[in-house]
Amino acid sequence: MDLSIVLKLAVSLALGLIIGMERGWEIRKSPEGLTGAGIRSFGFVGLFGGVSALLSQEFGPIVLAIAFLGFAGVVVASYVLTSRQTQDFGTTTELALLITFVLGALAVRGFEAEAVAIAVVMTVILGLKQELHQSLERLKRRELIATLQLLIIAAVALPLLPNHNLGPFEAINPRTIGLLTLLIAGISYVGYFAVRVFGARVGILLTSFLGGLASSTAVTVTLARMAKQRQASTTLLAGGIFLASGVMVPRLLIEIAILNPSLIPRLMAPVAPLALVPLVSAFVIARQASSPKASTQIELKNPVELGAALAYSALLTALFVLVRAAEAWFGGAGVYVLSAISGIADVDAVSISLAEAASRGSSLQIAATGIIIAALVNTGLKALLAALIGGWRLARWCVTILVITICMSLLTALLTGW
Repeated sequence: MDLSIVLKLAVSLALGLIIGMERGWEIRKSPEGLTGAGIRSFGFVGLFGGVSALLSQEFGPIVLAIAFLGFAGVVVASYVLTSRQTQDFGTTTELALLITFVLGALAVRGFEAEAVAIAVVMTVILGLKQELHQSLERLKRRELIATLQLLIIAAVALPLLPNHNLGPFEAINPRTIGLLTLLIAGISYVGYFAVRVFGARVGILLTSFLGGLASSTAVTVTLARMAKQRQASTTLLAGGIFLASGVMVPRLLIEIAILNPSLIPRLMAPVAPLALVPLVSAFVIARQASSPKASTQIELKNPVELGAALAYSALLTALFVLVRAAEAWFGGAGVYVLSAISGIADVDAVSISLAEAASRGSSLQIAATGIIIAALVNTGLKALLAALIGGWRLARWCVTILVITICMSLLTALLTGW
């Protein structure tokens, strides 16, 4: 007896039982005689697929093809007879049976781990039927369009982009630009739906944290307007701004780590205060401040719109060229000026541009310094926006804490010999 074959057939049976467990639970209350395929049926189907694949190794692939076609015919005939009785014309179980046969065959052909993984994912999707349908009912048209646009970028546009350097200074890699655009859009997409799922009414701080995943500057502007209109506690609104500002730093570090991990050790000491001081301040305020009297909502612009994605791609492309040109013509000083200017508008774009340039041979020190300058300028910008929009009560909090944050970052850089 070949134990390896026995193990593969056991896997074929097991993955059928995994899928059949969910299907059996789904039909557990069906009238006697009208029950569909359950745990035993799916287990046998998986085993049948495995045995068919095993026989095809001895007698040729035609055996597997005949077995699958014959089984598909049985499934179709069963569907026709059952649907007439139950008036249920869904095909989920029938499709699951056919896929189970294929997975059983895959397990015998040497793809055991892949087959089991697919079976588990498939079982989860089957089990989440009610939740998936409810999510679709709550989905707005603009959110559906945003999802489709994100899929277009990821599955259609990205694979078509060439993966080599082009343009002035060979600074433009279309595939890299596409990946970075997808990364930023994906983070903003997750942040948008996190706010949508949890709801802003659960509190300003939760909304600020989730909103900071997409845009801490947008959170600052929104909360500053609320402070001006006295919609909630100024102290708690300031805590929301600090929380969003603190979230910006780990978000930025994740983006940079994905692109150029070698930059992270150079950035940790100077940027740590930019996260810790605002986050600690937000924690203290959350412990002391009372709950807001009015509910809060933050209007986050969905960044997955195709026009916004193309605009961001254009911005990244221009910054890639400018970073390389500034370094070639003016050395590090040119990059620093560009970082300061870009930090006013978008700290992510210039930071990603510098990280990408460093991954292709530019100075790590110059890139790290430019990223820190952009983060410092962006933090100072939030203090200025809070003061100009929110009034003196909010300015008293935000200017004090955020200026202390900037000073602590500079002091840390000085003390660590950075």
